[in-house]
Amino acid sequence: MQRYDVIIIGAGPAGAIASKTCTEKGLSTLLLEKERIPRFKPCGGAVSTSALSHVDFGIEQDLIERECYGERVHFENHQIEVRRKSRMAILVSRDKFDAFLVSKAVDAGVELREVEKARSLNQKQSTIVVETNKGEYNAKVVIGADGVNSIVSKYVREPYKHDELGLCIAAEIPVSNAEVDEYIENAVDIHYGISKSGYGWVFPKEQHFSAGVGGDLSSMKNSRSMLLTFLKKLGLSTDVVTHAHLIPSGGYEREVCSDRIILVGDAAGFVDPFYGEGIKYAFISGKLAAERVVESYENDEFSKSALDSYKRSCRTMFGENLEYSLRLTRLVNKYPNIFFRLLSSDKKVLDKGLEIVAERMRYKEYRRWLIPRVPYFMLKALLPF
Repeated sequence: MQRYDVIIIGAGPAGAIASKTCTEKGLSTLLLEKERIPRFKPCGGAVSTSALSHVDFGIEQDLIERECYGERVHFENHQIEVRRKSRMAILVSRDKFDAFLVSKAVDAGVELREVEKARSLNQKQSTIVVETNKGEYNAKVVIGADGVNSIVSKYVREPYKHDELGLCIAAEIPVSNAEVDEYIENAVDIHYGISKSGYGWVFPKEQHFSAGVGGDLSSMKNSRSMLLTFLKKLGLSTDVVTHAHLIPSGGYEREVCSDRIILVGDAAGFVDPFYGEGIKYAFISGKLAAERVVESYENDEFSKSALDSYKRSCRTMFGENLEYSLRLTRLVNKYPNIFFRLLSSDKKVLDKGLEIVAERMRYKEYRRWLIPRVPYFMLKALLPF
């Protein structure tokens, strides 16, 4: 049985960054991925500039299909658009982007094993054994980066509750770059009111659009029909192959550690409930988990009580922000006609919200700023000055 210092299960953004950080700190690191890389990932592919600030390397230019400098928002018959001078995000195809992240980990010295699925974990007195479809490996600690359907999470906490999950369904629509530019150039297109606690989107890519609809799992029972209706309304092709996937909602109090196990990224539930951004928190949690593992090796302490300092670090870095995002999401969906109308009719409300994406404002501050101004903004929308 091969032995490693740390085993990371799942080679998405969180797993790639966690494994890269571990091996750079001198730990022998195994990265397990159940599929062959690159693998298809249904995702809009917008990676915020603030997310990129949490990695210590640049993104290769040929991975960047478009740059985003603005956002256009719709709700019912309302529509506004905000543009900024600084780049808000890059638009990528996740198969290529994720493969690039993994290549950075492998270049650093990580051992990657593809098409190898973890089946079970077995705690021993001083080690943990990972059984896969191809063999067994042991280490003193495992990092679970295996997404919303995480195998590793079963050894840490109960499964996600139904109301803690969302569902996204997306399609890639081939068009010319001229058609992309004509529809929306270097910005993202967001449509509220399509689903509960979610939105529809059209993101510009290289010779295609990424379009989709996401929302609470309970509101997405007829998801394919919902997406095709959305595409038809926008005049986009409905002759598409669709892909659906679950996403967790962040902001809930959850266990993310047990003895010798740490969860990161979607496996830990670190996704913004309002915007649906997960890559930023995958990067941050992956790095924080690796740093915690290094500290555990220094102290030879891998108990839950020791690893829980990782949870506290996540709380400090972004946990409270996700909690307030969840609070705002619940408020907005209680009064959608008020808040979605504001977002789609008042540039100041939208522009201030984009400060959250840029990490220049937190949801707690935005909520405090927005709520007292709601009557004024509603009056302004009803009676333009």
